[in-house]
Amino acid sequence: MSKKIALIALLAVFVFFGLSTAAVAADDLEWEEKMDASKLYWGDSVTVDGYVIKAEDFNEDKMVFISISKDGEKLKTAPLSVGLEVIYNDEIKVYAQQIDPNYEIITKHGKEFKTGNWNPYAELDILIKGKPNFDIDVETEKDTYDSKSTGDSRIDVSIKVKNDGKAKAKNVVLTVGTAGMEILKGKEKYTFAEVLKDETLEPMNLTLKAPTPWVDTDLNITAKTTCLDVRDKKYENVGSKIIKIEPKWGLVISKSVTKNNHMGKPIHVSVSVRNDGLCDINNIVLKDSIASEMHSQKAVSLDKTLSLKSGESAEEVFEYTLIPEKPGEFTFPKTIATFTLPNGQNEEVGSNNSENVKIYGPEVSITKTVDREQLDSGDKLTVTVTAKNTGNVDASVTVTDTIPPEAKLISGETSLNYVLGSDGDSKTTTYMMQMNKEGEIKLPACKGSFLDLDGYSGEVSSNTPVVYVGIPISLQGSSKQPEGVTESNQVKNESSVQAQNEEDSEDTPGFGPVLAMAGLLTVTCILRKRKV
Repeated sequence: MSKKIALIALLAVFVFFGLSTAAVAADDLEWEEKMDASKLYWGDSVTVDGYVIKAEDFNEDKMVFISISKDGEKLKTAPLSVGLEVIYNDEIKVYAQQIDPNYEIITKHGKEFKTGNWNPYAELDILIKGKPNFDIDVETEKDTYDSKSTGDSRIDVSIKVKNDGKAKAKNVVLTVGTAGMEILKGKEKYTFAEVLKDETLEPMNLTLKAPTPWVDTDLNITAKTTCLDVRDKKYENVGSKIIKIEPKWGLVISKSVTKNNHMGKPIHVSVSVRNDGLCDINNIVLKDSIASEMHSQKAVSLDKTLSLKSGESAEEVFEYTLIPEKPGEFTFPKTIATFTLPNGQNEEVGSNNSENVKIYGPEVSITKTVDREQLDSGDKLTVTVTAKNTGNVDASVTVTDTIPPEAKLISGETSLNYVLGSDGDSKTTTYMMQMNKEGEIKLPACKGSFLDLDGYSGEVSSNTPVVYVGIPISLQGSSKQPEGVTESNQVKNESSVQAQNEEDSEDTPGFGPVLAMAGLLTVTCILRKRKV
């Protein structure tokens, strides 16, 4: 009998210690609440992190029978009363916050009775085992490093780590991936016995030696943590930062162009080259080209081959002067260099000019038209002369037409003097003449001259219409030009500014520069007063 009592006592001790151990193990876990007071009626279910929790049954003693399933497999069933919980595999916990049989109550003869109609429900808290998780931030001072720069030869890296998970981590190891760069300061691996939930570690700093590649290179600096939770399950997290390393060679072509130029004034262009890389560059073929609507003041070669040592410059490799042929906004072509690097790599580099150059000035054209081409001797012919300024500066314009010897003026004006505004302003004069001689008659070109407030002047001529007096229009051998064709902006000094200044001192037939300038100023003032 005594032996039997002793055996029962020993068994009780084992059961007690077993339950105590299980309770201690469960207490080590940190839980993350996923649902608070989730209401489940009889037969209802809810899914949390892949687990299905179902209220299978209720009894009148305020007890709910729940099941835990996953992937269609029922893993555990258990009864729960208010204040009790059930845990499956240390992964999920269900706690009964409230259980209500939810009877239908009726009153009869002043007394309350429960009917057979009841719709019980349970309010359950559902928790998932907390897991450690590390937020890793890899920082560098810059995103791009120039291997040609002495200040960019070292890369300072700061790694910040925080456990933003729902449980502490133990045996934490942080390993830095340097993308092959040498560590000058700091270390590649850091260890920590444990890191609590919401704990932030002191930043880990290290310095890396920047490489000197031949091409633009992206490098990925990584920081990876490995750790265990309280059940020795392993977790990994990675943070990274991609930086760009610019190549160790560099050729800079600087092309400078005079800005805000005016017609009649030269544009100075200068091209210089600098080797700002770490290696010498030989046989650099440098080529330039002239912008459209311009010409060089004198013959110039824009093709040259040179070599530059590291850090060496070549100033004014090209230097020339351009004369603009018309006003407007122009893009200057880039100067191009082609060469082979010491490693055999072929490269092409363009100059740094990117801004457009604006040329100011008038652009005057004259158009001469007739009302008909076929007429008889003695008939009258109406001639229309139009002067138009499509430039970007106002100009005083004088136009003088000539009556051919085969005709005589009947009415109207054969000349005009007017200030034409920029951007398409025009002025028209019309006159009538009588044709007194038969034949194919080519009307003389109408002559014009202009002057702006900056002293830029020029001469233009119209087209030369053809009329047929007393004879049919010939379809062959005609010297007729299409109407509207015009010779425009024939500047008097296309070769040099000095030559223009000399010609400005002379009177142009029908258009004295001094009088024209005075007229331009006077008309401009009148127009401004009218606007006011």
